[in-house]
Amino acid sequence: MARLLALQTASQVAVGGARRIAEASDRLPLAALLREVNETVLGRRLTFASAAGPQVTLEVAGRRVLRLAAAEAVPNADACLNAPVLEDTHKDELIRILQVATPRGHVLHVISQPIGRDGDEVSVGLPVALLADLLLIDLDARPGSDNPAEAEGAAPPVGAEAASGAVTGAVSGAVSGAVSGAALERFAGHVGSSLMAWLVVGGEADGASSGPEEMVSHLGSFLEAEGDALSAQLDRLSTTPGGSVSLVLGASLQDGHSTLCVRHANGLLLGLLEGETARLLPRAWALALAKG
Repeated sequence: MARLLALQTASQVAVGGARRIAEASDRLPLAALLREVNETVLGRRLTFASAAGPQVTLEVAGRRVLRLAAAEAVPNADACLNAPVLEDTHKDELIRILQVATPRGHVLHVISQPIGRDGDEVSVGLPVALLADLLLIDLDARPGSDNPAEAEGAAPPVGAEAASGAVTGAVSGAVSGAVSGAALERFAGHVGSSLMAWLVVGGEADGASSGPEEMVSHLGSFLEAEGDALSAQLDRLSTTPGGSVSLVLGASLQDGHSTLCVRHANGLLLGLLEGETARLLPRAWALALAKG
């Protein structure tokens, strides 16, 4: 569910696999950075690059910042860079580094990569919730909501007393307007057993589903509450508003799950993928359309 809620984040796909998570008009880009870490449960290496020049790479897992792997155009970052694992004594210095790396008035991008080691099994590091509390940032607030710290446009000074991957990827193709919404149901069938549970809302296949009842129920509850936000996010990836688009939220995981969203012909399919199945999707999509 945390990965589904991550769709609320205002992000856009950029060149080179990066995602734009903060605009130049955003009052506090640092909030976008912390929310990105907070949405990362499995071990990932996140590189945050500001259009102003500063760039930092964090190794994160379990909503914790494990290490500062790299820092460019950020002065006096050696204390955190040389630490094998970030601890409580590093929190003030890390906050300062992140503040320098996310100046206001500039676009902020993120690139997510594998962590390169078993960082997702490490239970130490700095909880992103702690950093957010020190900065008076609400991790649960949606972009544009009335968050006091963001409304003021500034975070408290360092030391104030008191984080599937998402990684997104679009799989899209030329879609004929003559293909009916039932293509979503055929698509799910072609993906096969790797699609653990799925539900279609809208279109000719409205109500079609498969998988454990509890999983399908969770998918339905999410679409009922967040369907509009999900559609808005899909519009960012589609060439036309309301157009056909497929999106996989999360990394291709051998031992975990990722979330599949497909919109076509007034229908929306939401499903849970098991293992590394993203490579199967283009063929399944082509087969579904061929039968239209």
